[in-house]
Amino acid sequence: MSRQAMRQVARRRVAEALAVKLKERESRDRRLQDAAISVLTALAERDAAVAAAEQTAAVSIAAMTAEGLGLAEVAEWCGGLEVREVTRLSRIELKQVAS
Repeated sequence: MSRQAMRQVARRRVAEALAVKLKERESRDRRLQDAAISVLTALAERDAAVAAAEQTAAVSIAAMTAEGLGLAEVAEWCGGLEVREVTRLSRIELKQVAS
């Protein structure tokens, strides 16, 4: 086999090896992208659930304060929550539900 033919074979082998590596890298990138999308989706869902729960708590705290309780009393009624947490929740803007 001539030197030129050996170089052509070598180039072909390198090109094939690079093609395999490229496919593996693209496959890995797709898996990582899918995993990243799952992470961000899960966190967005968590944030939405927390926001909904805090909105419910804020409505209930507003109802308790409308009954004449102070925030410290609300905290006691809620099993000893910290007043700081009750205060934070009481400051959440109450969303109006469309009828």
